This record gives sequence, C-alpha cells and structure tokens, in this order.
Amino acid sequence: MNLIIMRKLILAVVALFICVSVKAQNLDPVNSIDYFNLGIDKHTQKDYAGAIDAYTKSIEIDSTNWRSYFNRGLTKKDLNNHKGAIADFTAAIKIDTANELLYFVRGMSKYVLKDFNGAIADMTKSIRIKDSYHSAYLVRGNAYKDLNKFKEAILDYNKAIKIDPTFEEPYFQRGILRGYQKDFVGAIADFSKAIEINPSNENSYANRGLARISVNQKESACADFKKAVALGNKNAKQMLATYCR
Repeated sequence: MNLIIMRKLILAVVALFICVSVKAQNLDPVNSIDYFNLGIDKHTQKDYAGAIDAYTKSIEIDSTNWRSYFNRGLTKKDLNNHKGAIADFTAAIKIDTANELLYFVRGMSKYVLKDFNGAIADMTKSIRIKDSYHSAYLVRGNAYKDLNKFKEAILDYNKAIKIDPTFEEPYFQRGILRGYQKDFVGAIADFSKAIEINPSNENSYANRGLARISVNQKESACADFKKAVALGNKNAKQMLATYCR
C-alpha cells in the first residue's frame, strides 16, 4: 500500500480517538483518567516515550479502559513498534469486542508486518461490525492484492468506491490491478478518476502514462510523464527518456 495513504488512514483514526478526553487534565495526575489525558498531551507534543509511560500508568490503575490500550498502541505504531501495537490493540479488543476501529488498526499493523492473512481476518471482522467502512475494504483489497488474489482485491476496491466515490486510493489500486491484467483502457479510466479527485498525485500520472504507452497513446503518455516529473516523481524521468524521445 502507498505509505502516504497508510499514514493518512492512521491519522484519521488518531483524529477520531487520540483526542478523546474524559475530563480536563489534572496538572498533578492522580487517577487513570488524569494519566490518560496526560498521555494525549504527551503524544500531541510528540513525546512518545512520555505518552507510553502515561498510558501505562493509566492502565496500571484501571485495566478495564480500552482507550488507554488503544492510544498506547497508536503511540507504539508511531514508533514503528507494530508488534507492541498489536498486543495493545488485542488487549483493547478483549475489553470491547464490537469496536470496528480496533480490528482495523490491528489489521493495519499486521499489514505493515506483511501478515496479509491476519490483516484480511481483522478487516473482515471490522467490516462485519460496520459494513460501510470503506477504508477496511481498501486495506483488505491491498492484502488480497499482495497475495495475488486479484479477483477478491478488485471486488473490495469496487465496494470501497461504491461506499465513497470520492475516495481516491481504491481507484488507483484498481488501476494497478487492471494494468497487471492488461486491461489498459480500464486502468487509464481508473487513474484518470484518481487524478480528478487528487490532481497532485504524481504516481497516478506516471501509471496512467504507462497504461497509455501500452495502447499506443504516446503523446498523452508523454504529457503524463512530464506532469509526474513536475510533481516530483523520479521514476517518471526514466519513463520520459525511454518512451518520449
């Protein structure tokens, strides 16, 4: 998966939950809630070690608050400690088994660790709880793609698009798969839609250019490569040199 997109998905989760505060922070923390709120403050300041310490103290006082495990897991994720994050998300799930976001973030960490089957299982659980969760379809589709299960991947991208037609990434990923399957016309359509949604995505231009080369649309392809270069895509420079002499 595009790491930038993955980061956006993680940040979306953080925006929903990391700032959940039960009450105003006590400057001298004495209970679980105080330490929980202190952890939020530390995380906001990017003091991740301090945040983990605060969440740990919150858990030591009250081990039944899934949010403390969840937030500590997100902080560990920011430190690329995905195994530690998975352990915290699992602890949170034991407390709240019906929270789709907990399965989603655990699945994200499993995906990063290339446990694609584990990621699929978690995204499936997330979807069963909330079948309109388009990001879960995207990540599950990417995991299927990485397992070369292209049919299943495309079905998930289709579902993500149906839920949110303005969601750029499933168009891009479906375009990649259509290119693999030599459906270059379909790939061009998907990359074009991704560009319509986000005109600054250099990778969409580069990949559309390659698809256009495959159907002998050299002039349009070269224009795409030039746009990709202008947006900072280094690989597109080689594409220009190879196809646009």
